[in-house]
Amino acid sequence: MENELRLVVDAKLTNEKQAHEVKLSLPVYEINGESKPVRRADVTLSDGDNPIELNEDPLRPGVYLTEPDVQGVVNKIYTLNIKVEGFECWALAKMEGVTPINYPGYYKVSNDPELYEVYFGGSDAPSVIKLELDWSGVEGYEDLPGEENHAVVFGYYFSVLTVDANELFASNHDRVRFPPGTQVIITKESLSAGYQDYLRGMLSETTWNGGMFDVKPGDPFSNLSAGAIGYFAATSVLRDTITFIPGI
Repeated sequence: MENELRLVVDAKLTNEKQAHEVKLSLPVYEINGESKPVRRADVTLSDGDNPIELNEDPLRPGVYLTEPDVQGVVNKIYTLNIKVEGFECWALAKMEGVTPINYPGYYKVSNDPELYEVYFGGSDAPSVIKLELDWSGVEGYEDLPGEENHAVVFGYYFSVLTVDANELFASNHDRVRFPPGTQVIITKESLSAGYQDYLRGMLSETTWNGGMFDVKPGDPFSNLSAGAIGYFAATSVLRDTITFIPGI
């Protein structure tokens, strides 16, 4: 069948100078089934003038990498082209600019020991904000297992609402509590309209599943051509590192 699903694509290009990844796998049709990597594909990125060939990572089958000095440019349109065993697919993505970081707030939840939680106050543009928290260097927490002194927290902001409705009614998750002195890496990533639709679909099937606004299960939005699913994103990123000190 001409439109039969044959490939799953997870690809992102950013404005950071680094090796960017394109992950290729076969579709999975069984619950909890394991995806199989797609090897020996021809993968190319282009801004219309400069094609960039990606090479498969010898240590990670199905993961294709650019050279480490590749850097996307805001407002350019990029094409991803994939060829494997006679099948070809493509996608287009425009790199949106990112607005300045809106720093999250913190509130105390415990006095002994002194612990805090984070809250997101909103964003002036569609974006994803990620906080990587590390309190392994704080006295008394040095010898704990990694899952007890590290955490990652996300905030999602889409164009329809300041905070998406389903985020407000998401299923309960573990609350992250951390002490003063925690190192926080803050990353803000721009979202195009299509990438928003894709993330909404993914979150509705995973993180937000069980909320008031659940949707009928199905494949999320994709910008891949017929026969492939997933998403090719072109985003710009801002990053900052701070030490959390209450009152500062």
